[in-house]
Amino acid sequence: MWEKQIKTIEKIYNSIPGEDKKAAQPSREQFARLLTEPFAARKIPGIPCRMNENENYKCSADEAAETKAFMKKMYNIDSKESLLNYQKKQFECSVHYEQFMTFWKEAPLFDVDKLQPEGRKIFEMFMAQAKEFYPLLQERGFYAWDICEYIGVCRTANSCGIISDKEFDEITDRYVRKAQVFYHSFKEYALSYLCGAIYFMIIKKFDGQDQFLDLQGRIIANLCEKGAPWQKYAWYRPEKREWVQIYPGDPGCIVSKAAFEKGIGYMYRDEPTKDRPDSGWRFFHGDESDEYANNPDNLQIIGINAICNLRPDILAYLEAPNGSAYGWNGQDWIKEKLYGEGDNR
Repeated sequence: MWEKQIKTIEKIYNSIPGEDKKAAQPSREQFARLLTEPFAARKIPGIPCRMNENENYKCSADEAAETKAFMKKMYNIDSKESLLNYQKKQFECSVHYEQFMTFWKEAPLFDVDKLQPEGRKIFEMFMAQAKEFYPLLQERGFYAWDICEYIGVCRTANSCGIISDKEFDEITDRYVRKAQVFYHSFKEYALSYLCGAIYFMIIKKFDGQDQFLDLQGRIIANLCEKGAPWQKYAWYRPEKREWVQIYPGDPGCIVSKAAFEKGIGYMYRDEPTKDRPDSGWRFFHGDESDEYANNPDNLQIIGINAICNLRPDILAYLEAPNGSAYGWNGQDWIKEKLYGEGDNR
């Protein structure tokens, strides 16, 4: 259904240059603002200039009144609390994609048969539409659209005094961290942003998808020109990894030291340990001997969010039932028999 738009996005993506080797490493504050560059291209009442990566614009008293009126009318935001509520209600594109992936990977988050007929119809319709983007996006999903939009709204709220600088940093921190988990370049981020933008137009039933995509494509192209922000700066790579909670509750899991050192190549879900916050998931590199795997010194218990941060592509499988097992073939996770049932780990 959306083949034309997807081909257009793919064309835009292929035209975006890779990261300039001479690109400057941004500070974390600059990086948070760089994530909002497409949003910053919009004209906001009361903000007379484009907000750049170096600082958040601060409105004068008259400008602030105009911007606050716009925020109230456009987003129903006039306080920190309403800003947080807006996030909960509006940013659903990435949540949809997370749920849909569990169905595409045959590890469904819930039983779709338990939905009411009308709810099931809508869910399956959105899922079918989102799946058209999967060959391009894989596990990267629509996160970039939500990240850009929400940090952009937060920047606007900060500029007119709805939230303080400290509150801006606190509220946006999770989104900055999440961008680091799912993307490794502004090119990847741009792809997710464009796909998320079109999916947003689809689920909101807005007309003019082609015109909207053309506008967003031109904005992305401008951002990636030589000397423009997404070429002037490199993707943010902190000296120390920044972790973010992706999976709710962060239950425990067992991971071998070999998996940590060389990468995860095999995972299975065991019966969770009773009276423990145990997910039941066990992660291995895949070539550990029985002697190695049975030695407690070679295993460690950690929160499963650490694994999600290292391998976000496992998210779609975490709701699979006990006894499920998967092996990495270099491109995707493949269902396998549980170790000990005829297959080697």
